[in-house]
Amino acid sequence: MELERAAALADERLASFRAEFDVPGIAYGLVKDGELVHAGGVGEVVRGDRVPGPDDVFRIASMTKSFTAAAVLLLRDRGALRLDDPLAAHLPWTEELRPEGGGPPISLRDLLTMNAGLPTDDPWGDRLESLPLEEFDALVTEGVAFTRPPRTGYEYSNLGYALLGRVVAVASGTDYGTFVTRELLAPLGMDSTCLHTGEVPNARRAQGYHPVDSELVPEPATTPGAFSPMGGLHSSVRDLARWVAGFGASWRGEVDHPLSRWSLREMQEPHVHNHTDPVAASGAVPERSVSSGYGFGLVVDDDRRFRRVVSHTGGYPGFGSHMRWHPGTGWGVVVLGNRTYTPAQRVGASLLAELVEQSREQLEASDVAASLWPRTRAAVDVVDSLLESWDDSLADRWFAPNVDLDRPRAQRRAAFEEVRSRIGAFHRAATPWESTSPAHARWWLEGVEGTAYAEVLLSPDRVPRIQSLTVSTEPVPDTTWD
Repeated sequence: MELERAAALADERLASFRAEFDVPGIAYGLVKDGELVHAGGVGEVVRGDRVPGPDDVFRIASMTKSFTAAAVLLLRDRGALRLDDPLAAHLPWTEELRPEGGGPPISLRDLLTMNAGLPTDDPWGDRLESLPLEEFDALVTEGVAFTRPPRTGYEYSNLGYALLGRVVAVASGTDYGTFVTRELLAPLGMDSTCLHTGEVPNARRAQGYHPVDSELVPEPATTPGAFSPMGGLHSSVRDLARWVAGFGASWRGEVDHPLSRWSLREMQEPHVHNHTDPVAASGAVPERSVSSGYGFGLVVDDDRRFRRVVSHTGGYPGFGSHMRWHPGTGWGVVVLGNRTYTPAQRVGASLLAELVEQSREQLEASDVAASLWPRTRAAVDVVDSLLESWDDSLADRWFAPNVDLDRPRAQRRAAFEEVRSRIGAFHRAATPWESTSPAHARWWLEGVEGTAYAEVLLSPDRVPRIQSLTVSTEPVPDTTWD
């Protein structure tokens, strides 16, 4: 989608959203291929004041968790900790922190992925940000409730990320805020992002509002404390565009970021499954089923239409926020609102879906082509050649040993010749290829008498060979390999 149309779409969607949910003010931005290409605002940064802009600072609440996770991985990469370390290896006073019925000790990985067995604690944790560290340590030492043993299921835990903040402080030898500011924010030029609203000039500070009866009243600012690592950061659209850009760049090549490309990618993998739900059709975007998981401080969605989408939402007294990006097309969205639990995910998700839907040709053509092994692309040519005119010597060079065992070559050759007779002289269709792996490709063939699809999967040999191939005029089945 061209930028002018995308900007107009964003402006329209955010104006409607603000009116529907009575949000005093919203700042928003579109990211494309690592750049903030459009920034807008509706409403008021403070009641009776101006429209919010890209440099105005809002609390981002649980979007903070991605910064905490990044801090943990940065320390991991420097050798200061391991993700599978028991929590008690860094916080000895948590030694007895486990369910009464037993279970393994909590690891840092369990906390990162919301898989530690701690109960969902919104909105309890939202009101504990300023808890002093000593009181936090005492609260945990006295014991906390568990819903299940660690590593047996996802459950969203603010307490878990508060514990990770304590680990960051111990492993780094400095306090959490200093480490995140010095090692993540400063190198990225995120100068508007901070833990304390007192660091934000009054002219750029968005006031949060909370509904009381039928009125919206100003929400008092809080000060940093033990729960800040789960939701205490404040930031701007411009700064968050840089944060989103770093994750997006990790899919395309080397990154200019404190974290390595591969650590950024690791954060964007679904380490624990959360749920699978249908997403209703909206405008030009059809209904689809989305599988959602939790990475490291990020929510990771996968579906067959859009592939991977990464996001996180923030909800807090006075504020609601959302950031979301689509690696395949390079689009990203940031939405910041100043009303308690502004449902920013709603508009952010639907807006990004529209942008991606309008860019599906780019997604399907470039994303697949860029991800395939060169050897896979060569195998596509081999299969087309065999369909055109079977050649045993070519098959000998390219077939892995299992291929003739799985189906006798004479039968496979006959099947190829049958497809060739059905579709006649053919060429490779313009229909975008599909792929589930760099070693896999599916493509379509147009003949004068009909159409067919072809599919190939390569082996894990040092020089990969074809381990599975199909050419058929039948409908495409779901692809599974057991």
